[in-house]
Amino acid sequence: MNINPCGTTCGTLSQVRSDCLDAQTEELSRQLCTLLRMESARSGRPWVPFSHLAELYHQHYGRALVQQFQRAGYPDSGLFWRSHRQVFSTYATPVPENPYVAEFAAVNPVQDFRRGSQGDRPHARRRRRPSAQAGRKLS
Repeated sequence: MNINPCGTTCGTLSQVRSDCLDAQTEELSRQLCTLLRMESARSGRPWVPFSHLAELYHQHYGRALVQQFQRAGYPDSGLFWRSHRQVFSTYATPVPENPYVAEFAAVNPVQDFRRGSQGDRPHARRRRRPSAQAGRKLS
């Protein structure tokens, strides 16, 4: 059994390429999560403009983020964000190339739908609207 440079067992060339891309994508995702957490802790806001995230990535890792997306098999950042919806959240800005990015867990409440629990959030109580007849006394 042969081991390829990504640390997985060798199969076909396309499988090796796929395994390497998966490893690169996983590492890139982990690095971006780390940067988003650090910036969120510093600023107190979970949302970071993509341009600022790219600057942080370059400062921290010494590489261009857009090139890392391309190396991982994503021709543009939008494809990366869409394929990692369980990890990252984005929302569009007037400049399509510069969306705001956040770690999914930081902006979406934790919910376990399998057990019907709401995570750490208390159950919301509905307040009844007073009806038109609530003011009338019943005799």
